[in-house]
Amino acid sequence: MKIQTKRQPGHARRGLSTVELAVCLPVITLIVFASIEACSLVFLQQSLQTTAYETARFAVAPNSVSSTAIDRGSQIITDRRIKSATIELDPKNMEKTDPGTLVVARVTAPLNSNRLIPAFFYGDQQLTAEVTMMKE
Repeated sequence: MKIQTKRQPGHARRGLSTVELAVCLPVITLIVFASIEACSLVFLQQSLQTTAYETARFAVAPNSVSSTAIDRGSQIITDRRIKSATIELDPKNMEKTDPGTLVVARVTAPLNSNRLIPAFFYGDQQLTAEVTMMKE
């Protein structure tokens, strides 16, 4: 004759909870890190767009100098802690640019040197923002 022992109700679920944790925790962790990386990517792209806008705004002002516009863009890049960014103006010489000419400010930064998490989700990309304004 077998003697049956009473099981405690929570004891059987302990193993199931461990399996659920082992399956769900890596998925949840992956989602959290992917979300952090995506937010960082959006912040970087928005920062580049703001830098391009401010650089172009300074470049198209009357009596503007190219170096002043690029210095303004560099200041924003420094404030936002963007690494390895480049700022380009086309045409390069604002002093000789006639009013009515379209001026393009282009800001580029590599994603690898500006990410929070090592290269995992989005690979090695160059992010670029470009703004076009008319010289005043």
